[in-house]
Amino acid sequence: MKARLAVLALAVAFVITGCETFFSTDEESQTFATLDYGGYTTESEAPGFDDAELLASYPDDQSYDDDMADNPQVMNAIRNGRARHYTLRLLWGNLDHPDTTINPGEDCQVTDWSGSLIVEGGVVIIKRLIRFDRGDHIVRPRRRPHAVEWISHTKGHVDGILFRIIDTPDPSDTETANVVKIRTAQYSVEIPLADLKDYRDFVVIDDCNKISIVATDTSPQLCRRGFMEGRWISESDTSGFFKGIWIAANGAIAGYLRGHYTIEDGNRVLYGKWIMRSGKFAGLLRGTWTPSASDAFGPDGSFEGHWVDETFTVRGYFRGHYCICRDSSGFFHGRWASVCR
Repeated sequence: MKARLAVLALAVAFVITGCETFFSTDEESQTFATLDYGGYTTESEAPGFDDAELLASYPDDQSYDDDMADNPQVMNAIRNGRARHYTLRLLWGNLDHPDTTINPGEDCQVTDWSGSLIVEGGVVIIKRLIRFDRGDHIVRPRRRPHAVEWISHTKGHVDGILFRIIDTPDPSDTETANVVKIRTAQYSVEIPLADLKDYRDFVVIDDCNKISIVATDTSPQLCRRGFMEGRWISESDTSGFFKGIWIAANGAIAGYLRGHYTIEDGNRVLYGKWIMRSGKFAGLLRGTWTPSASDAFGPDGSFEGHWVDETFTVRGYFRGHYCICRDSSGFFHGRWASVCR
């Protein structure tokens, strides 16, 4: 156990100080390191781990051609070297059952999620529509570069939108913080734009409806960032598994991940592996999971950790929240950030 804690401490240090190989490349060291990542290997896999349910549950999201992208105010914000860029991923509906071919939601009622997102002190561009179906749409034409409206209804399935938000602070304004306001019939929130560099929220509305927000700083000068989403399945109070998708900052599926969580020597740990869409090995995951201390209608807990490449060099970190919603079937949503090479 002491050896594992030492490895984890080194990994955290390297996330802060930069990339560095902390294992030698000889066979004995690599075998030890693989065991320290839950026994997952650095070998390539079949696409999607050859998991038909995983591939069916997460189709490619629809890229959105936002006519506001050519707006002069938006173009000025993009060219503004002082502007801060964020990407916000908003999901709503029956998040713990994303595959409606398996769970069509006969027990769920139609829920209206129509709403708006307004940025005060910035502009917003829509990048992806997440699993929108017939009748769901963005209200067009968009009249203002800082506001988006949408129509969405769910009945046992999931919808969502991926937004790019550009914060253009006024140097003469030192009193009012720029904010993003999200309004729906089921949920509303105001978030200071500066908080979007690492923002997460999750609320359970009822058995068929939840809403999840994950945002991250995607300013051009930063290393690569993105998101992760999937199923969090409980097998007992102390263990289970997870599987899902690894998502690029532009919303495209970059790969797939799977792993398990448990308790070892009194510590809550998780291990896993992520692969590219082709099945090529991309990283071994290691981290911790922490149940929520709150009884509120929020996530059941959070998770965080790091991943390494085939040389067991730290290449990035991740964090997010999970919910075991019902029937031991749950959901996770988070973000990742790579360490600059």
